[in-house]
Amino acid sequence: MSFTIVVDNDLHFSILELAAILDMELKSEDHHYKSTFQQLLDENNNDEIINQLINVQSLFLTKFSRKSFEPSINTYLHIVSLIDSDNEHNLLSNLINNIDSTKNTETVIPNDVILVSLTNIFNLLSENSVIRFNALSTIVKIIINDNISGLIQNISKNIQKWLLPIDSQIETSLKSQLLIQIFTQHSIENEFESFNTFQQIILDNQLSLTSEFFDKFFSTLLSSTQIYNLTSLSESFKQVSSSTSLSKLLNIYLIGNYDEFISNKSEFENLSINLENLESNLLTLTILNYLAKSSTNTLSYTTISNDLKISIDTIELKLFDLISQNLINGKLSQSTNTIIVNSINFTGPSLSANKELVNWSEINELLSNWNNNINNLQSIVQSLIQKRGKRVNAPDVIMNFHKQKLDAKEAREKKALQQDNVDESSNTEIETEIEA
Repeated sequence: MSFTIVVDNDLHFSILELAAILDMELKSEDHHYKSTFQQLLDENNNDEIINQLINVQSLFLTKFSRKSFEPSINTYLHIVSLIDSDNEHNLLSNLINNIDSTKNTETVIPNDVILVSLTNIFNLLSENSVIRFNALSTIVKIIINDNISGLIQNISKNIQKWLLPIDSQIETSLKSQLLIQIFTQHSIENEFESFNTFQQIILDNQLSLTSEFFDKFFSTLLSSTQIYNLTSLSESFKQVSSSTSLSKLLNIYLIGNYDEFISNKSEFENLSINLENLESNLLTLTILNYLAKSSTNTLSYTTISNDLKISIDTIELKLFDLISQNLINGKLSQSTNTIIVNSINFTGPSLSANKELVNWSEINELLSNWNNNINNLQSIVQSLIQKRGKRVNAPDVIMNFHKQKLDAKEAREKKALQQDNVDESSNTEIETEIEA
């Protein structure tokens, strides 16, 4: 953005190119825009050039054809990229607003083409530009308004990364509203994927969010037909609005307390939650808690029904749900109306939040492994005792190493002995010469 509108020749040419496109699309016989911009360029009237560039933005959506819209916007963005940063902010902010199809029903430009142009604007801006938020908000609004599928997942996946550099520059309420829109649309297309994405955003705790966002997030999950494990999010229950009913309901859901829900159901009727789905899920969790606390792995439907005061038909359906959702591993017998529970997922919903539950199956497995390790150790010790007093040859590698050391030692001693003999012989010869 170091070039200025006064001295950059490429900018001069690009503005005249845009003017020619405008004249052609508007069928201007007197070449109004080309002559206007040419005169302003000759006069170096930069302020008026900027004003004219802003004024023509409203024509893109209403006067241009699909064929000319995208290349014209790209030309416009190229012009903006050559203008100083102060004017860039003003031009792009207005451009985003002027190509927002949700504000103009007269446009013939398809939304997929508009979204491409908005994406180009978003990518043109630096990651620290607050206008990126405006571009994102408009993109999300068009996706929701036109119910365009397949695009929100990528936005949802990257939204935290995109917002973090400008987090402090955006009002928390506006940012939360955008996240609510993204989460809601993503949930419509893939609820479980949306939950995982936004659960991580909440756990990261890097974006400042309002209670409105947390209300919407948790209300959506409580209304779902899918059962979610909210154990890791329990600290975020404090972030919901001042309504204690929602917070109370979340804690009931957390441990799957069906009886408490039924006792206080009237208190929750003012919440925007599908209580029918919630009641069904809490019933499932209650049966799961019951199985986890049971001292036997074989239970009849009648026993469960009598203990929990739930009809036998409902028991069978809920047991099937627990198996299909991998919360338990077991076999159902319709002939005997019993279930044989092979294992229970103690990391699943309600169970992981219940500190009183003991996973005896896991403890038994740990003790069995420990017992096997002790038996192996005893076998090794016994084997060493039996070999006590007997000569046990070392591995070949070690034997060869020691042999090489011994051979080297013998070679050094032999060489030293030979040297001593030579020295002694020399001394004898010298003594003989002296006597002579």
